[in-house]
Amino acid sequence: MLRRFLPSPSTRASSRGSLPLVIGLVVQAVTTYLVLVLAGRSLGPVGFAALSSLYLLLTSTATGLFTPLEQAVTARRGVEAGRGTWDDSLRRRALGHGLGMATVAVGVSLVAWPATVRALGDQGWLVVSFCIALPGYACWFAARGELAGLGRLETYGTQLVIDGAIRLVGAVALVLTDNATTAGFGLLFAFSPWLAFAVAPRAGRSAPEGRQVLRTPPLTGALSVLVLSGLAAQLLINAGPIVVTLLASGSDRSLAGVYLAVLVVIRVPVFLFTAVQPGFLRALAEHNGGGRRAEFGHLLKVVLGAVSGLVAVVCVLATAFAPPVVSWLFDFEEQLPRATCLLLTLAVGLFLVATVLGQALIALGHHLWVATGWLLGLVGLAVGTAAGGELTMRATQGLLTGAVVATTVLGALLYRELSGWATTPTETTAQVP
Repeated sequence: MLRRFLPSPSTRASSRGSLPLVIGLVVQAVTTYLVLVLAGRSLGPVGFAALSSLYLLLTSTATGLFTPLEQAVTARRGVEAGRGTWDDSLRRRALGHGLGMATVAVGVSLVAWPATVRALGDQGWLVVSFCIALPGYACWFAARGELAGLGRLETYGTQLVIDGAIRLVGAVALVLTDNATTAGFGLLFAFSPWLAFAVAPRAGRSAPEGRQVLRTPPLTGALSVLVLSGLAAQLLINAGPIVVTLLASGSDRSLAGVYLAVLVVIRVPVFLFTAVQPGFLRALAEHNGGGRRAEFGHLLKVVLGAVSGLVAVVCVLATAFAPPVVSWLFDFEEQLPRATCLLLTLAVGLFLVATVLGQALIALGHHLWVATGWLLGLVGLAVGTAAGGELTMRATQGLLTGAVVATTVLGALLYRELSGWATTPTETTAQVP
């Protein structure tokens, strides 16, 4: 199926990178799980709850700030491929934007030091780890956007393998040297993106042959809206353990670690979608840039169908096996009810569908529409969480309500755009993302 995401004969040669990309994502997913399992078994539920807060804060902030940067670069390179143009300043500008956003985020976390420390389980070293890691992720995501936009999926996959290997080797070293502390794992998360960026292969700096050098509009406007969307989406998908941590009494603090462990297992479809996301967005953007509406619609239907089938399968498997598997993997005594696992899996699945719809709108240049969908999803999150109930159920129903709202809004906006194609000229959709 990945070959469908390589949109034109000019990029067909890059299909050789599909398998390395899948391998890279599998390696990164497996090693992430193994690192978290090692941490959970070494630190116990309370220590793992503090580390899980760093994991959530770091991954949600980095993904919210820098995945939009990656998407913006990927989409622009895709449109350039459809038009036969090339912006030789895009890489430099993207890196500058990423480091600027990282600096602001680090400054905010330091200004709000008491609140930040509290959110990270009163572990000051975890705040330091957060501040070290963010600029590294800025550089790494900018490089990934360039690779995806150029169709160099093989090199993209290599970067993911390197990142996963660095984390796993570091975690094993901490355990073997008796340094498996919360601070030790925190510093592992801090330095792994820098090491991955330093040793990973780079994209070529020269323009592809036959391209006309043409500078694209500034990134600032589009990127600011995408960052708003990304942060809202990450807050939605990661709010559950944070809600549990904030609302739990002292005796229930370990629930945050158990809840995160279940969420890590249930989010397998999100990891799998990452295998097609770089090529998917680039292909949609290239179809948009070339005015190929039929190909755009066909690709979107294929991906939505595959995602829906995957979500249905995972819902069944997670409901049956998630509680005992999490208990065995992490050596936790507490388990979440199967009903909670089912609703949590359904919520993650709807979040993934909303992500696909958002990618299509990004490829069409409708960044503000994407932000609207995710922000309304946060409203749904707040309403669902405030509805009351048992602690973990409140967190789960908040995520489910938010995912339903985001999916509905983004689906309606995309339907509005696609239904208007029959009465508008082809060229009107070929916007620069």
